[in-house]
Amino acid sequence: MANKALIAIAVLAMLSPVATAKDDYIMDTSDIGKSHHGVVTSDQFLELGMNTPNSLRLEGEQSLRMGHLDRAIMVLQRSVEMAPLDIDGRIMYATALEQKLVSQKERDPALFNFCVKQWLFVAKKSEFPDQASQGLSHLYNLTGMTPKMWQSNRAFLKKVLLPEDGSVKVALGKAKKKASKDDF
Repeated sequence: MANKALIAIAVLAMLSPVATAKDDYIMDTSDIGKSHHGVVTSDQFLELGMNTPNSLRLEGEQSLRMGHLDRAIMVLQRSVEMAPLDIDGRIMYATALEQKLVSQKERDPALFNFCVKQWLFVAKKSEFPDQASQGLSHLYNLTGMTPKMWQSNRAFLKKVLLPEDGSVKVALGKAKKKASKDDF
């Protein structure tokens, strides 16, 4: 009986929507959450025996409210990996990432870039206007700009993402200054 349940879960996982090559930032969950598809321990949900994206999202929301940012990011990352098109889970994940970024004294450019990608996904892929405006609002707070109406994701990201080598300091809400003739 347990084998049938595992096979059903594996089939559902294979049928879930997969990111395309042009939207590769959707599934880019890198090592920001440090889970590497590992086991997420929980006081409540893991005792039930089966984790769903919704249960993980609830667990992540609870951790976020309790102030456990690293745990919230790890659990919400797993939720987003299980259901990449769940905008509510993506909003919670991006919120946790942004809170971690804001709390850092020396802000990590890789975390900044990752956070921008998450909010861009929310802004572009939301079905509801309130979620899309929330994504745009956070993008503006992080980068100082929002994507133009017909601007591609790639073009917007090229404008706002910072080099991850630390050569540029992360300044929230400030758009990169374009070089003018007076700067030379």
